Amino acid sequence: MVRVKKIEWLSRDAEEALVHITDGIFDCIAFSQPCKKKTGDIIEQPLLVFGTYAIEVIDVNTVSIHRAGSTLGYEIYAKVMDVKRGIISVGSLEFELDIPLPGDVDKGCIIRFICQRIDLI
Repeated sequence: MVRVKKIEWLSRDAEEALVHITDGIFDCIAFSQPCKKKTGDIIEQPLLVFGTYAIEVIDVNTVSIHRAGSTLGYEIYAKVMDVKRGIISVGSLEFELDIPLPGDVDKGCIIRFICQRIDLI
C-alpha cells in the first residue's frame, strides 16, 4: 500500500509541498499543489512524471528509483504496466509518464529513464 510518509511545506498559504511517498520498500518525493494530503494518507492514483527523457529498454529484472542529488529529478528503473497509458511501476509505486513510450516497449519490460520532477495531484 502506498502512503504519505512525510510532508514538507514550501508554502502553506499557496498549499505547495514536497510529499514523501513510500510503499514500505521504495520512496520518492513528489511536488504537490494544492496539497490536500496528510501524513499516513493512502495514495491510490499514479504519480505524474514530468520532463521525461532518455527512455530505454534495459535487460535487467530489478526496479529502482534514485533521486538526483537535492533536485526533484530522478533516475528510474521501472516495469511497464500499460503501454498505451504510459503507466509504469517501481514496487507498488505507480507513475504516469508525460510522453508516449517508444515503439519498442512492451508491457512487462523494464525501462530506464530520467525525469525532472514527480507530481502528486
